[in-house]
Amino acid sequence: MRLGTVMGRVTLSVRHPSYCGERLLLTLPWRRETLRGGQKFDPSIVVYDQLGADAGQTIVISEGREAACPFPDPTPVDAYCAALVDNMFIQSKP
Repeated sequence: MRLGTVMGRVTLSVRHPSYCGERLLLTLPWRRETLRGGQKFDPSIVVYDQLGADAGQTIVISEGREAACPFPDPTPVDAYCAALVDNMFIQSKP
């Protein structure tokens, strides 16, 4: 799992039937430098969202096989919004 910032929504003209009623978000995954206040991000990814994340919000992203685990039926998902981040406290090493 890693953190990411939601940039906006992805709109599709044709969807897989298992995506009914959910949203796809364009997200910038964080790098280690991002936690220190830098503006460095990994390339953007599309994240499946059931929690209602909004643009500019920080989310927790689950990727790979773990992203498809919340679904009872096989679903074509590579990245899943696992949590919405309200507050973050970062303690640097002395």
